[in-house]
Amino acid sequence: MAKISTRPILADVAKLANVSITSVSRLINNSGPINDETRMRIEAAMAELGFEQRRSAGKENEKTIAVVTGNLINPFFPEIIRGIQEEADTYNMLTVLFTLNDVPQKQQQVLQKLSRRTVDAIVLMGFPLICMIEEIQSRQHIPLVVINRRASGPALGSIRIDFENAGYRAAQHLLLLGHTRIGYMSPYMVGHDISTPRRRGMEIAMQEAGHTLRPEWVITCPPGQDMDAGYHAMSALLNRPPAERPTALVCYNDAIAVGVEHALRVSCLRVPEDVSLIGFDDIAIAVHASPPLTTISQPKYRMGMMAIQMLRKMMQDPTECGDDIVTESPLIVRESTGPCFERVPA
Repeated sequence: MAKISTRPILADVAKLANVSITSVSRLINNSGPINDETRMRIEAAMAELGFEQRRSAGKENEKTIAVVTGNLINPFFPEIIRGIQEEADTYNMLTVLFTLNDVPQKQQQVLQKLSRRTVDAIVLMGFPLICMIEEIQSRQHIPLVVINRRASGPALGSIRIDFENAGYRAAQHLLLLGHTRIGYMSPYMVGHDISTPRRRGMEIAMQEAGHTLRPEWVITCPPGQDMDAGYHAMSALLNRPPAERPTALVCYNDAIAVGVEHALRVSCLRVPEDVSLIGFDDIAIAVHASPPLTTISQPKYRMGMMAIQMLRKMMQDPTECGDDIVTESPLIVRESTGPCFERVPA
């Protein structure tokens, strides 16, 4: 496992100097006016933290990073993008955001731009058109970092969590609370199934405890935005008799889990008394959900920051393979999980 850098970043300097990150970026990149008092505070904070200024020699050396992502309605992606942009600012890199949807014309436009080598490196998350983008990377030798999928090869690296282990820990938490009727809710996907490792980890935990993940409780959400999809999938599940429903659900992400909570409230069911819920990602809304959501956390901002660091290393030597960094993913226990009170006769 690659070592994770702990050097001070732009946000640390801004916090110590009691200024905005934009002000720090202006000073470092000489990109705007800044008064003398603010300049002195920022320079003193950089000296105290040992922050290293990294300015490019000029515009001709400026690197352009393409950030290719799925739907930004899911707050998971913007939190990573914030880390990417702020870290890129410290190296005077330009970031260009490409968001993909299910419209083929839009997808082709993005692929054409990347094929023309208009960027120096790529960060990919959400896995839209992943095979095509990896082909472009291989053909044109553009450094590529993939977030939350394992990848290795020349100028190719990845930053991820161990989703199988995370799924195992989520199921184990529910088993320890007395739940044996546990379900898994995954998103609607076409062409790939990145939810499989989560489900596999759950299956292992349940088998070790003498139980099984029943196929009818592995639920695929209908197409649509994650919160809406979670709401509709849970509403359909609630049409089954109570004895034929799980008492606990692990959801592919927090957005789906929030939609599930909404469906349960509409049906006058309680979380966690009637159904316990676990999400993934620990997005900002998770702690403000009703009730606050138990979830597998990911260090989203830092994953974005590490992506830029890895790209710089590969841009210096395009023949070098990138790292495969596996980050921490703690289980954050909140009020959406509780003991199983329902006892169904064998």
